[in-house]
Amino acid sequence: MILVVYRILYGTDFLERSIRSVYDAADKIFVGYSTEPWSQPKNFPLLTDIERSPPDVVEEYFDLSQGKIAISQHQFNTPKGEFNFLHKKALDLFYLRNEPPTLTIFMEPDMVWSPGVFKDFVKEAENYTHLFAPQIELWKTHKYRIRRIHDQTRLGPAAYKDIPEFRFGAYNGKEQIISKHGCYNFGFCLNEKTMYYKHRAALDFSPKIKDSIPVESWYTEKWLNWTPAIGDLEPASKHIANIPKADPFEMPEDMRKFMNENPVKNT
Repeated sequence: MILVVYRILYGTDFLERSIRSVYDAADKIFVGYSTEPWSQPKNFPLLTDIERSPPDVVEEYFDLSQGKIAISQHQFNTPKGEFNFLHKKALDLFYLRNEPPTLTIFMEPDMVWSPGVFKDFVKEAENYTHLFAPQIELWKTHKYRIRRIHDQTRLGPAAYKDIPEFRFGAYNGKEQIISKHGCYNFGFCLNEKTMYYKHRAALDFSPKIKDSIPVESWYTEKWLNWTPAIGDLEPASKHIANIPKADPFEMPEDMRKFMNENPVKNT
């Protein structure tokens, strides 16, 4: 039994492609989503005024009557333990408490696999207690990618046989076993309204959850008005040198074809 668990805070532009990229190899897919930032700021824009909701996207493109996908709304005031909550919620909705999955993969909606690669990742993960997928992080379009200093790997989907107690992310804080099979991350390719919402949300909740605070001007100076000559692209104020620049990138043909199968953009 292969269970995929999504955490969605914002950004549904690539949700359909993300789910489609895992659909054939997964037995159950759980989509857990929030409608407000962790800090729940007052007088903040409504996410539903900016982009389509996860239920709207999923219900349009997938047949929920088959029982393979379940959706649930929740609201946390901290990322700590959120993935544990979502995992338990998925077990309840799919009635898996007494027959837990052999493998659970935690994902977010900007993570998309090339055709067939998720199946290879699952097969590899069966040999480990846990396995983390590397990511190619795209920048604004599929024609540019970013690399972190010292070629550090930004971890993406995380697979577990036994679920640990999580802190801020879906990583156990112990030995990092990195897969030979990775995915694409479209987190910096969201539409302008969602990116602005994402940036404003991070400015509000980062100090409250004791995370690195973004540079306030990042959205306008580094992302919205970006040109190839602009560097130091990391939003976090204490780590601005971590992403020196964006490099030209040629996406493989099979992945380009897969992404073009659904040209829908929410805004």
